[in-house]
Amino acid sequence: MWVTVIYLFGVFVLLVAVHELGHLWAARQFKMKIEEFAIGIGPVLARLWRGRDGTTYTIRALPLGGFVKIAGMVPQEQHREDGFLSKPLYARALTILAGPIASLLFGFILLSIVGAGAGLPSPQNPTLQVRFVSPSTPAHQAGVCIGDTLLKVGNLTVGNLEEFEQAIAAYAGQTTTLLLRRDHQQITLKLAVPPNISRSGKISQTLGFVWLHEREHFDPATVASNAALTTVAVPVGVWQGVFWIFTGKGDFQNMGSLISIASLIEATAQLGFWETLEFAAMFSLMLGAINLLPIPVLDGGYLLIFLIEAIRRRRLSPEAFAWIQFLGMLIVMAMCLGAISLDIYRLCTGTLIR
Repeated sequence: MWVTVIYLFGVFVLLVAVHELGHLWAARQFKMKIEEFAIGIGPVLARLWRGRDGTTYTIRALPLGGFVKIAGMVPQEQHREDGFLSKPLYARALTILAGPIASLLFGFILLSIVGAGAGLPSPQNPTLQVRFVSPSTPAHQAGVCIGDTLLKVGNLTVGNLEEFEQAIAAYAGQTTTLLLRRDHQQITLKLAVPPNISRSGKISQTLGFVWLHEREHFDPATVASNAALTTVAVPVGVWQGVFWIFTGKGDFQNMGSLISIASLIEATAQLGFWETLEFAAMFSLMLGAINLLPIPVLDGGYLLIFLIEAIRRRRLSPEAFAWIQFLGMLIVMAMCLGAISLDIYRLCTGTLIR
């Protein structure tokens, strides 16, 4: 339990701090006055210290992100010499962009560390330990959890992926049992096998199993190129998923809140330090990608406003800026409330990814 709490707190603080440090570093390069650097939002829990430049470093009550408070970010202070709004457009844009860039760069660094320290997953060497369970799949509905190790299908002992998939194919359209090892105990679950499972060609994927693979060490160039590809692929996947949701082609059921994230960290911690570090890397990439969405109040929303101002060659009026921010806040709040409500439902019905 305590290991999980440490992992959860550590991952949250680390990723939020890196993101906000990106904003902090860029703001200082452009001689902007930093008033506060905060981890969390809401009431102040602790004031850690006050820097020589007057920046106050704080921990706040709600673990829903963090912020860097830069002087002169409201229209009433736009003429303040060391304020945000008094700086050129490129300086303001780079200061906002620095946060997501820091998250993406940190994700790349963590992936490189994992690849160099533990190796890269070998596609040719899957184990029968569960790395992830896809939502709303037969495995998820059966109650399979991250970290489970498969021992038997029905009465047949299975020792590798090929034996597992052959055994499952024999139960097409039926319900069979799975014997799993979980937390040093053996448990039995009932799995409903789809009737067309043998024709899918992707039995594990159809059932919702993502298996943990043995890791293999490669040269630094291969590790770096793999980290770079993942650093590109994860944000593209995030943006594509959000686009599909807003166009009605995606499934809102795939969204999750901090409740889902906490559950995933708890489950991934069962797999060990390297898997948890890789999860932190993926989460950092997703954090950077989400913040680049062109939704006001997010970093991407500010960048969209700056683009509009560059095209118009003049700033938005304070009233227009306030309305855009208000609209963005409504969108973000609606998405957050929807994701939290969905996670509460999952928690109550036992369908949260575990």
